[in-house]
Amino acid sequence: MQDLWTSLSTFEQIFWYIAIPFSVILLIQLILTFAGMGGGSADIGEGVVDIPDADIDVDSDGVFNHDDSIMAGDGAPQFGVFTIRNFIAFFTVFGWSGIAGIRGGLSTPWVIIVAAVLGVIAMLIISALFYFISKLADSGGTLIIKNAINQIGTVYIPIKASSGNIGKIQITVQDSLHELKALTKLKEDLPTGTVVKVTGLASDNVLVVEKFIK
Repeated sequence: MQDLWTSLSTFEQIFWYIAIPFSVILLIQLILTFAGMGGGSADIGEGVVDIPDADIDVDSDGVFNHDDSIMAGDGAPQFGVFTIRNFIAFFTVFGWSGIAGIRGGLSTPWVIIVAAVLGVIAMLIISALFYFISKLADSGGTLIIKNAINQIGTVYIPIKASSGNIGKIQITVQDSLHELKALTKLKEDLPTGTVVKVTGLASDNVLVVEKFIK
């Protein structure tokens, strides 16, 4: 096995280094998605906007003084190309396409061009796929964000402690999977993958969450 690896050119090794880890990450994401823990798309820049340090008052019932029938605009499906999931898909296809191009005898420039083009096509396909999945999931009715209170979700975009930023969580509300904005008032960062419980609303479309402890 070692001899096989060392027999590869440095150029081809680079593509293997890209293809294998991104393939594993993509596979895990797909498994989580179809197991009901993933889904939707989130822009790279979304959820990481700092907000001023402020004491956000939440009513005794967990709601930030808003009408109970407030609808969540963030629940609507959006067609996003530049997302975390799509970048993972790009590098997965880019890596394997590069390996195939090298094995097929293409020159170095053509390997890079073909791999990049196929990677972009993969991004568009993944974007369209999850857009239509989200659209179908939301077709059963408009999301009422208050219904997310007391539900359990998973952090998708990291959430900083003490209202340090607005991240995102993946959560099932009204029998459909959604990615919703969230913050925490606790003095503990919530990294990606943390299981959280929704305790209230900070605004029309931002949830207040805390780490879920069984």
